Amino acid sequence: MLNKAKSAVIVAVIAAGLALGSRGGAAQQPLKVRVGMVTVASQMALEIGRAKGFFANHGFDVDIMPLATGVQANQALAADQVDWSAGGVESTIVAASNALPFKPYTMYAKGGDSLGILVRKDSGIKTLSDLKGKRIAVATGTASAEGLSQVLKSLNLPNDAVQKVNANFGNMGQMVIQGAVDGMVGLEPFLTLTVQKMGDNAVLLTRLGKYVQGGGFLLISDKWAQAHPNKLRDAVEALWEAEKFVRDNPQEASDIDAKAIKADPAIVEASIKWLSFNPLLDDFTLASLKTTFDYLSAEKIITRDVDLKALVAPAQRIEDELKTARPDLLH
Repeated sequence: MLNKAKSAVIVAVIAAGLALGSRGGAAQQPLKVRVGMVTVASQMALEIGRAKGFFANHGFDVDIMPLATGVQANQALAADQVDWSAGGVESTIVAASNALPFKPYTMYAKGGDSLGILVRKDSGIKTLSDLKGKRIAVATGTASAEGLSQVLKSLNLPNDAVQKVNANFGNMGQMVIQGAVDGMVGLEPFLTLTVQKMGDNAVLLTRLGKYVQGGGFLLISDKWAQAHPNKLRDAVEALWEAEKFVRDNPQEASDIDAKAIKADPAIVEASIKWLSFNPLLDDFTLASLKTTFDYLSAEKIITRDVDLKALVAPAQRIEDELKTARPDLLH
């Protein structure tokens, strides 16, 4: 009886070991993730996370899809073309108003001063007040559009005081160079690239940090989140590690990102000085959500209410966990 009991125990132990080995083998298989990234310097933490192995270290095999705007990021997520993406504060609130199936989980960067109003020297625009009646390229539904609106509001001018020409960040600089518009509300590194091409014919009127948040969120589809609830914190932690790398190694990060977005590394490095790669939802960010919601509602870009507290609840929950578990990532 004793020998039979020992045999039963040995068999059970071997079976358990095989089961654990099987689960361990499955866990070691990287999880493929499709990630949408707008090709701007502010979203470089996504590329850094891929290139430096931060995502891989957390079990992700990331494939990045280049995108032109945050609106495209929303569309790609909604169409299940990507699992994660990066989107600005404005496009995130628009998506929430339309009940699109994804949520923000952390910030990839901040920095309204990465946005600015650049004009042609021969446009007759010397001050912000001179924008009235001019043709200005702007990406609808983005922080740049909100920034322009806030500038006009500060001047007691109506929002239609300028002739807005819809454009994306990648093509608006060329529109200014060709004289198709008088100016643009652009984003780095495209502001710096346009100034480089135009030389003394370009005038940077102002940066927009005091008007808008800038930067934006890592967005994850509800479908992916429901399928991989235990990997949400890993995704955020990997991005925090990438953001810390950018803070600690701006030149190397710029070199890596420049290859990805096909830009001069020196220009990318100069651009990120206007950005903060700090993932925390600070007071300014939370206040900007309400300001942005009010702007989008006034412009009738959105017509449904958004519970802003509920919108960022998943991000705040993971943030609180990581602030305790990984305080090193915030230094």
